[in-house]
Amino acid sequence: MKSGLTLAAILMASSLGMALAQTAHPPIEAYGELPFISSVELSPDGSKMAALTTSEGSSRLIVYDFEKGPQLQVNVDTIKARGVRFPTQDHVILSASETTRINGFRGKLEYTGAFSIRVSDGKMSQLMRSDRDLYPAQSGLGRIVGYIPGENEALMPAYIGRRGDEPDFDLRKVNLDTGFGNRFGSGKQTTIDWFVDSQGELLVRENFNNKRDRYEIEVRESGWRTIYETDSARIPISLMAVAPDDKSVYFVDADQDDDEGFSGLYKLNFDGSIEGPLFKREFADIESVYTDKNRHFLGVRYSGTTPSYDMQDQALRESIDVVMASFPDGSVTLDSWSTDRSKILYHVFDGWSVDHWVIHNRTAETLSVLQYARADIPKSAVAGVYSIEYIARDGLTIPAILTVPPGMELSSELNLPTIILPHGGPASYDDIQFDWWAQYFANRGYLILQPNFRGSSGFGAAFQTAGNGEWGKAMQNDITDGVEQMILAGFSDEDRICIMGASYGGYAALAGGAYTPDLYKCIVAVAPVTDLNDMLVEEKRQHGSNHWVVDYWEEAMANGEVSRSALQAISPARSAETFQAPVLLIHGKDDTTVRITQSYKMEDALEDAGKSVEFIKLDDGDHWMTRGENRLATLKAIDAFMAKYNPVDQASVTSTTAADAGTGD
Repeated sequence: MKSGLTLAAILMASSLGMALAQTAHPPIEAYGELPFISSVELSPDGSKMAALTTSEGSSRLIVYDFEKGPQLQVNVDTIKARGVRFPTQDHVILSASETTRINGFRGKLEYTGAFSIRVSDGKMSQLMRSDRDLYPAQSGLGRIVGYIPGENEALMPAYIGRRGDEPDFDLRKVNLDTGFGNRFGSGKQTTIDWFVDSQGELLVRENFNNKRDRYEIEVRESGWRTIYETDSARIPISLMAVAPDDKSVYFVDADQDDDEGFSGLYKLNFDGSIEGPLFKREFADIESVYTDKNRHFLGVRYSGTTPSYDMQDQALRESIDVVMASFPDGSVTLDSWSTDRSKILYHVFDGWSVDHWVIHNRTAETLSVLQYARADIPKSAVAGVYSIEYIARDGLTIPAILTVPPGMELSSELNLPTIILPHGGPASYDDIQFDWWAQYFANRGYLILQPNFRGSSGFGAAFQTAGNGEWGKAMQNDITDGVEQMILAGFSDEDRICIMGASYGGYAALAGGAYTPDLYKCIVAVAPVTDLNDMLVEEKRQHGSNHWVVDYWEEAMANGEVSRSALQAISPARSAETFQAPVLLIHGKDDTTVRITQSYKMEDALEDAGKSVEFIKLDDGDHWMTRGENRLATLKAIDAFMAKYNPVDQASVTSTTAADAGTGD
């Protein structure tokens, strides 16, 4: 191994350290179609599970009794199902969304909602479906912040008001059997969140006045009393949970005494005093806060290439220790649990097989596999995943994920065709998981590098804010430096490197083609931002010029020093003449996060400059490729594009049939 590339934490070494006798190559459908199972939750008593499944192009919600077998199946093909919850023994809640237009409002929006399905008879009710007071243009209607114990009532926030008015953000009490709701708590135009106590009574109201840049937290007594307030152009902290005794709340913030700015969990008491940080880990951020159904604090998960935990709940803490010891080189994510903690569900990627769900039965002291997410990808097809670090040109350490074709040892003689896969966000990060893009192309013989460039979240505030104003500059240099390290290490063939990504990753792919045109043989951009001025105009139209969202993007893109000429200089659509490599654009027509007009503009610019460009428009395609047919169409298009412009040795890649595939050895 050449100097300059540091393998910091090789988590899947065993799957890379030995060559498999034979590597299976499942058909592209095994990767491109939706996984067989995508969302699971245990029932309160642990006797059942609810799951979203996809098989032969059909999506279903199933309820499975562990002793009696399948209990309920509901076809959900007509909606974009996103997740399931199991709040009572007889009710499953399905969250879903629809891209739609509303009369009187410009453009499309992603309208979200929730359906309650009664397990005993399969009756389905859309929650808040007939609430005449609902403000017509809003998303987030499927959100639930708590339940009334012993009653079939969910507590759901929603904007209330007529078209043309400034709506209030109220809390509604909604019956799970009928779907009908009524006012439970009166909010304000500035209210952004609600918290209730263990009995489902109003407890805390969170407000942010965007016009006055004023943030406050109120506690419910005889009226509402402010316990915390501060001036801020953005929401300054993340209010996460209620203390078990209902006398304080927990929030996440970056410790100002820590130069690296890694976040910690603090407690805000109702007398206004602050304690903490109570939960904090060196070189890791608070990734998630675990709570019960009424958002009472249970513990935290920390960021990292694999999850780590600090649980206040003793039963969960003991179970996590057992499961992580059983998968010492794996990525173990806590999913859900029975109320008494006798059964606890986990999502696991162990590097030997596809991701799967396992149940820890604490009473019987057993750990068993519940279901594999993708039943037609055998173990021999799974590519090895490395967590690595490399040094950028200015000395900053860049974490990254490296995926290597199955059956190959990581060595300086690989010289593989390579795909650079920057993540979206940009405030997110790549970790050890079964990434269907990376796994497919690694299975076909490509080396995949996923750089966590500066501006990524999960590595402290200093690392994230180092990306402010560095779109197309230092952030892009971090990606370029990773490519050069792959070449120097002998892992990558410098003449066979392509870059692809989605959302911000699509921007980074196009920026690679615009600003380092000699580096890449081809470029794939899915739902990319291509013109930053146009993006800001859209954000201002949607939110208002003074909204904190606009302020966030201006700081992220230009460190607050926004000028039209500066944004043009880092917009790939304004540098089409510099491209050398062919470009593939893919964009959903129903994308409400990055409008398809961004890709149209890139296509026009490239065509005007006489460059090679293909553009695929996905019908009913949203930003997240929720529909399986769009995922598969996207993967097939990229596969054909790579085969044309950056091929591998096809003699070593022969697709197996679905009948040959499976999760067995």
